[in-house]
Amino acid sequence: MNKKKIKIKRSFKILLIILITILIVFSINKNKDNHNISVEKVKDYKYILVNKKNKLSSYFIPDNLVEVNSCSLGSFYLEEETANAYEQMCLDSINDGLNISIRSAYRSYDEQKELYNTYLKLYGKSYVDKYVARPGHSEHQTGLAIDLESLECDIFRNSKEYLWIRENAHNYGFIIRYQKGKEKITGYGAEEWHIRYVGKNAAEYIYKNNITFEEYYELFLK
Repeated sequence: MNKKKIKIKRSFKILLIILITILIVFSINKNKDNHNISVEKVKDYKYILVNKKNKLSSYFIPDNLVEVNSCSLGSFYLEEETANAYEQMCLDSINDGLNISIRSAYRSYDEQKELYNTYLKLYGKSYVDKYVARPGHSEHQTGLAIDLESLECDIFRNSKEYLWIRENAHNYGFIIRYQKGKEKITGYGAEEWHIRYVGKNAAEYIYKNNITFEEYYELFLK
C-alpha cells in the first residue's frame, strides 16, 4: 500500500471518530433537554416541574382527579388539592363581585397532542413553540394547571378578574405561571390566564420575589 492510500485511510478513520463523537455528544444533550420525569421520585406532587425540558409519560394520569363544581361552565377536572384551592378562590372572587370561569384544566397526553397538531396546522411552528406545549410537556397533564377566562371581558388581561387574580392568587397557592419578561426562563410567551397550583408557601415566595417556578425550583427543590 503506497503512502497516499495510507494517508487517505488514516484521514477516513479520523473523520469517522469525529462523526461518532459528535453523535454521542448530540445524544447526551438531547437526553438532557428532554428529561423524562419519574413521578414516583417527586417528594411533593404539587412541586412537580413540567416544562420544555421535563416530560411526562404519555401514559401518565394523576390518580386523584376530581371534577370542579364552582366557577366552571363545563366539565373540568383537577388534582384534588388544586380543585379545593380553586373552589375557595372562586367563592371569594364571587364575594368580591367577580365572574371567573375555567376555560381549560386537566388535559390528557392525547388531548394535548391533538391540540398541538391543530395549532401547528393553523398557525405554524414558530407560534406553537412560543405558546403551545408539546404532548408530555404540558402542565395541564398534571391536573395542577388552569386556564381562566372572564365572563365579563373577552380579553382576560384587560378584565377586573385578571387584576384580582394577579393580586390574590398566591393567597390560595396559585401563581401566574408564564409572566411577561420571563420568556427566556419559562420558554413560553406571557399567558396571564394560565395559573398553576404550587401551594401557599411557594406561591407567596414566587409572588413577593417576582420569580418563575423554574427559578424557585432551582433555589429550593432541585
